[in-house]
Amino acid sequence: MTQESATGETRWSAVRASVAAFRAQIDKTGLFPDLKGEAGRALRKSVREDGQLTKSYMLMCGLSAGIAALGLLQSSTAVVIGAMLISPLMGPIASMGFGFASLDGRQIRDSVKVIAMGAAIGILTGILLTWLSPIRNATPEIIARTEPTLLDLAVAVLSGIAGAYATVQQKGATAIGVAIATALMPPLATVGYGLGVANMSFAFGAFLLFLTNLAAIAFSFALIARLSGAARPIAKVEITPRYVLAGLAAFAVLAIPLGVTLYRVTAEAKAQTTVRRLLAQELKLKPVNIAQLQVRWPLRGSPSVDAVIVAPRYANDAEDRLMRALEAEWGERPSLNLQQVVAADLQAQTRAIVDAAVETSAAGIVRDVPPLTAIREAIGLPTQALWTNRAERTVQIVPFAAEGWGFGDYREIEKAAAQAGGGWSVRVIPPVQPRITVPVALKDGAPQPGAALDDAVWAIERWGVQGLNVAGFAGANASDADRETAAALSRYAVETLAKAGIKANATPPAPTQRPRTAASGVEFEVVRQPKRAAAAVVAAE
Repeated sequence: MTQESATGETRWSAVRASVAAFRAQIDKTGLFPDLKGEAGRALRKSVREDGQLTKSYMLMCGLSAGIAALGLLQSSTAVVIGAMLISPLMGPIASMGFGFASLDGRQIRDSVKVIAMGAAIGILTGILLTWLSPIRNATPEIIARTEPTLLDLAVAVLSGIAGAYATVQQKGATAIGVAIATALMPPLATVGYGLGVANMSFAFGAFLLFLTNLAAIAFSFALIARLSGAARPIAKVEITPRYVLAGLAAFAVLAIPLGVTLYRVTAEAKAQTTVRRLLAQELKLKPVNIAQLQVRWPLRGSPSVDAVIVAPRYANDAEDRLMRALEAEWGERPSLNLQQVVAADLQAQTRAIVDAAVETSAAGIVRDVPPLTAIREAIGLPTQALWTNRAERTVQIVPFAAEGWGFGDYREIEKAAAQAGGGWSVRVIPPVQPRITVPVALKDGAPQPGAALDDAVWAIERWGVQGLNVAGFAGANASDADRETAAALSRYAVETLAKAGIKANATPPAPTQRPRTAASGVEFEVVRQPKRAAAAVVAAE
């Protein structure tokens, strides 16, 4: 024996002695039962049998996923908890964890097949129920499961430890199921929802959450199984190249998403600390004045910052100053959404902070930030107002009036902005016109549909106007025939508005000499004269 091999053998013996001493210390704590001999074999056999693919397992996966999907669609936490109670994924996850602890590639391979079948059933059930459901809005319960966070990882690890400990104690089966399903079945139903509504970002994020939590739970099972002595002794494991490769492949499939998630959440945590520091430096804020702060930094893409601050006065250049500081710090331009709440005294500041927290908690979607930069680029016009409704996931934009633009042009940029909205509903509100003249073609004396009238109705709907006056015209409304045609045009316009839910009044046609660009059409009186102005005209007459 060479000196190098003797040194290696000595080190290996020292490691084994340290492990044995550590195991002896664990045994002294009395946390785990004596699982040596027949007791350990019986437990391993029970775990392996519970992780097999059966008809009842597939049925319970479908039922659990169905309950979870319905609970997510109606944003009902109680219903989602009902899906957790069924806990179909507990068995194969425990079996896979024991396989990792024993380096048993065959057991790992069999468990992966069962988990994959259950995941496929859960996703397909989510897709089907999403298609059948009349409600397809992205609820807070859904959005909360579209990407893993540090808290999600903590829940998964603690759930896995609790489930594994209950397994080796051989009691509390329902508690194990709750611990496991808490972190797995709702994300699978969210994957089905994302595929059902063709939102790939939701589907990918939820699937990454599923894989991350699956890895954390399985490795927690493996740790407890090894520490407790419940795992099969490695010396008795049949090690063949095929099963070793299967075990390594399963380990890589689970370890890579877990590592990616850990890297991303760590980067986001550091970025959030940076934003807090820059808010305090640039805007002279105390930590308590930062009511809400959410930083997202995807693996591919630029960071986004969503912040709500409470300050005694409004700072016009706050967003620009923070943007420049972040760009200098990170070397790239983030997407920034900074909301300022002005509160002069301490009581008002406290109330504003509480209101912001309550709003975020009630909506549950603080992480769901619209892609405002992409939406603005799609619109291509300066905007004088923009606001978002996170509960309904809508963005409303009021652009400045552009020379030469008609309602049809504003309607087209709304369509382009909606495509860039990433699942958010975008509404462009065109500049208001007090009076609109719309040409309407006639065929055999009957009004015909046209793009100009459709665009005008769209604009009126965006303005939210009700009870407006509509007057038709045919030429100068000089003859009886022209006035009859004008009355038919105004009635047609009123009916068209009614189909869009807009109330309107048809006014009697009157002769006029005002020049018009069309031979026939309608005029919408969008902005009425104030009562005092109308009274002044009557008095002058």
